[in-house]
Amino acid sequence: MSTTTPLVWFITGCSSGIGLHLALHALRHGHHVIATSRSPSPSSPPPSELITSLGGHHLTLDVCSPLPILAEKVNEAMSIYGRIDVLVNNAGYALLGAFECISDEEARAQMETNFFGPLSLCRLLVPHFRHRRTGTILQISSAAGLEARASRSLYSASKFALEGFSEALSNEMQPFNVRVLLIEPGAFNSEFADKCVTPAKGWEEVRDEYRGSEMERVMGLVEGMRGGNMRNDVGKGVQAIWDTVMGTGVAEGMEAFLRVPLGRDAAERWEVVGELRRRTLEGTRRVWESCERDS
Repeated sequence: MSTTTPLVWFITGCSSGIGLHLALHALRHGHHVIATSRSPSPSSPPPSELITSLGGHHLTLDVCSPLPILAEKVNEAMSIYGRIDVLVNNAGYALLGAFECISDEEARAQMETNFFGPLSLCRLLVPHFRHRRTGTILQISSAAGLEARASRSLYSASKFALEGFSEALSNEMQPFNVRVLLIEPGAFNSEFADKCVTPAKGWEEVRDEYRGSEMERVMGLVEGMRGGNMRNDVGKGVQAIWDTVMGTGVAEGMEAFLRVPLGRDAAERWEVVGELRRRTLEGTRRVWESCERDS
């Protein structure tokens, strides 16, 4: 997308991390931003003040709200500039832990936030984009949407669902000049890791059973991730997202891919998954070749 006209960005999850940095980046580049967050942030100054000080707008929005409430918020946002050009579904969190310890309520909350919330906002804005024959739907997915590793059963499930939905939606929107873009971040030095949650109970009772396993190793890494000690810089990540949407900088002249890995660690997961799929396809050749009807 190359345009000199300021775009209207509707961004969820702007209390911190990628959402906040992207909102501020867009405002500093002269675009219009309607930023949302579920609840006030304890940081000082509050993110909402940072956004409004640059001319942006802030709305309180819980993406898990019933559709009629979300519709009211979208209508409120639409009334500010009369349109929305870019929907950024960024709100989300990671539930990490042994699957057997995750309650049904915790599992459903993960899916509501990471999948059904974005789905509902797409449901409300797709007709708007289709009618205008333009728009961008930016889904902040994850490298965990490529590969489901130990401890990420529900988090990966939510991102796999978002990826599959977005791929189909992209195909549906192509006739209307509406782009769907999946950004797949690796580990960034944002507050995301600090907001990871673990099951409320059960882990201590089974910890010894997982001693020495991938699960124990990953759960240890979760603690090490807190405090923003990650290999990727969130400012550079946001610049890369901006370039990808706008077709500038590092993305100038790049094909409009559906999926874009963000960070070398995310690209490494692509390589691992790609190689595994190639090996699986070749290793199961006799199985799938045996299924054709006799001529």
